[in-house]
Amino acid sequence: MKRHRSASPLFDPLVLIAILMGVSQTSFAADPPRPPASKVKVPEVAEMLWSILVDGANMGPDSGWFHPSESRYEWSWLASRFDRNKDGVVTADELKGSAALFRALDRDGDGAVTVEDLDWSPRSRYLQGRALARGRFAQMDRNGNGRITLAEWEKAFEQAAKGKTFLTQDDVAALLYPPSAPPRRVAKDGKSAGPEGPSRLTLLKGLFSGEIGSSTEGPGLGQDAPAFTLETHDQSRRISLADYRGKKPVVLIFGSFT
Repeated sequence: MKRHRSASPLFDPLVLIAILMGVSQTSFAADPPRPPASKVKVPEVAEMLWSILVDGANMGPDSGWFHPSESRYEWSWLASRFDRNKDGVVTADELKGSAALFRALDRDGDGAVTVEDLDWSPRSRYLQGRALARGRFAQMDRNGNGRITLAEWEKAFEQAAKGKTFLTQDDVAALLYPPSAPPRRVAKDGKSAGPEGPSRLTLLKGLFSGEIGSSTEGPGLGQDAPAFTLETHDQSRRISLADYRGKKPVVLIFGSFT
């Protein structure tokens, strides 16, 4: 779960102007080299600044502070307690929990819980496959109601068959894995010639103003959440996190919804 950050300016405006002037005079036609991997803890705001300068709007899920979620209860924790024969697989007999719990952990449904089942990083083959499926589903779900009807399925079949009454292996491959969008053309000045996301300048302004994050990092894994009190949505009462500390589990979700 990503940690909450309050919006606040990061630097003095004069520093911001100096940085922006330096960035405006820098060519990004070729990405600068990335810093070597280090065990030193780098502030997340520094990671975000570097990602903006290097990647701009092409930032990915591992860029800046958009890191995968962290948990104490990962595969190493599960395996150390339930993988009794140390074969890298936790079976239903070894888990000795409810059938519903085992099904939830065995996300690929192969009848065994492995390290892949608990991998939620961008490297996960399961998540990569689901991402492809979501994209193809959205194309076939023409009315956007979250369901594919028989008519929509037949329409997708007709498009893939291209006039035939059957599908070949290549047709199915094209149906499930359509070609990706062509890369953006780059002009001589190093700028994209086609539509793109926010410019580096816009992202930098958002970073320094606190619109896309703050220099104040939240608690790390295993640390206590800060105390706070909030009003309920109906404004009938106020709730403090301290009211539940040590009494029952509490899930805090700081989402960004647009």
